[in-house]
Amino acid sequence: MTLDRACPSCGATLGDDGICVSCGSLSRGFFRGLDLGAPQVAAAVARGLDFYRLLNVDQQAEALAIARQYRRLRALFPDDPSSLAPEPRRKFELLQVAGRVLTDPALRALYDQLRTSANPHIQKDVMRCSACGAPLRSEEARCLYCGSPRPAQPAPPVVPPLAGPPAVEPIDFYAMLGLTPMHLMKRDTGMPRTRMPYSSEETAAAEIVRPPTPEEVDAASYALQQATLLRPGLSPAEREARVRDLEVARRMLRNERLRSRYDGFWQAFHQGRFDHGHLEGLRALIEEVRAEDDPTATLSPDQAEALLQQGRGLIAAGLPREALEPLRRACAALPGRAEAHALYASAILASADPLDLGAHALRQALTAIETAARLGNPLPESAALLALCRGLLARDAGDMRQAESELSAAAQQNPSLAAAWRALAALAIGRGAHGDAIEHCQRALKIDPRDERAWLMLAGACLRDRRYAEARAAAEQVAGLRGGGISVDAILADIGN
Repeated sequence: MTLDRACPSCGATLGDDGICVSCGSLSRGFFRGLDLGAPQVAAAVARGLDFYRLLNVDQQAEALAIARQYRRLRALFPDDPSSLAPEPRRKFELLQVAGRVLTDPALRALYDQLRTSANPHIQKDVMRCSACGAPLRSEEARCLYCGSPRPAQPAPPVVPPLAGPPAVEPIDFYAMLGLTPMHLMKRDTGMPRTRMPYSSEETAAAEIVRPPTPEEVDAASYALQQATLLRPGLSPAEREARVRDLEVARRMLRNERLRSRYDGFWQAFHQGRFDHGHLEGLRALIEEVRAEDDPTATLSPDQAEALLQQGRGLIAAGLPREALEPLRRACAALPGRAEAHALYASAILASADPLDLGAHALRQALTAIETAARLGNPLPESAALLALCRGLLARDAGDMRQAESELSAAAQQNPSLAAAWRALAALAIGRGAHGDAIEHCQRALKIDPRDERAWLMLAGACLRDRRYAEARAAAEQVAGLRGGGISVDAILADIGN
């Protein structure tokens, strides 16, 4: 991508990253010639588009921070967006407009003025798209601007249909996970392709014949599920619904038998063929996948035991994330089996850093720990783990006082629980208690000297406390753990930002 070297707003020289060091504007090369003015900004405001929400930045954020956030989001899309499916293409186009407006001081000032003075009513009392912030009319099932499904909301009772099952619309599960089915597009449309959006490797068009691998599908789905679980502003029902949809997409596309059937529907819909039972067939396929994921689906005792054994073996092999699904189903089929709940809780807490799990997974772990204890098979140090989960849930809810109380209790009940010390350090950094943060990080590092996150937080706390020599020493530890020739100065600069 060729970038202009002069800022389009103030004329100053752009930095190497294409961001103006003076006013924070981005080179127009980022927007591929997108030229906006007052009429376009006014039209966006009239439609209720919330660019701050779309970019996930605060309305008071500095231009430089907005520019960096735009670059991070832009990197999620391919360099050439022409091969994108309709829904992600609409999201990409909205992202470009939002980035162009909010990184141009004049356009941003106009946008803010119009939002706050001309039409203040558009900011309130409307149902908004959770992806781009656009208002949704009562009859719209999907956002007209980016195509995202309408957020779940309580609905009044309605008269049931006269007959037949409810209709189903074509669903692009590939687009849902940010993948492009090159193996279908090559055969179906002959579109030129030089890069797979789910791979960083350049590939000749003739070589692109395979669908996404199960590993690629898992990685895409799990990343989006985690982002959904950590995203603020969603109700529990909305969060659960989105995670379920992403899980259906994962199961559909990683299973060769199911994916082959779905690919036939995908090709038919992209050719405009919605007859001959295609919609009914897609509905049946989706229900089949959901039934396999239904915790209430009946399993025989032998099947449930096999799932429990599978989960136990995966945990022993160091694969807790892969153990989650069989253990979840085992818990549903064996509600009175304490071992199943204990193993499920262990798998959840070991599947990622507990600080990154999000409220949904933390509540599942909390329930499993409590159930295992009630059934007579408590986890080791279950009181500390319960306090850890409650503390992280309080943190996610914004109750920092309760979070600190619970996390302190967890650390006292089990001084070897490194996650509790790291969580306390993060809270201390947030309130500016850098000395406390340094002490908590040191406690975590006594437990695990290779804890990269604790070293990073220690370096950050030392920088903010102006203990530069200690910050450099901690950054050297991070560089040693990461390897790959990364420099200490680069780590310190990243933390300083």
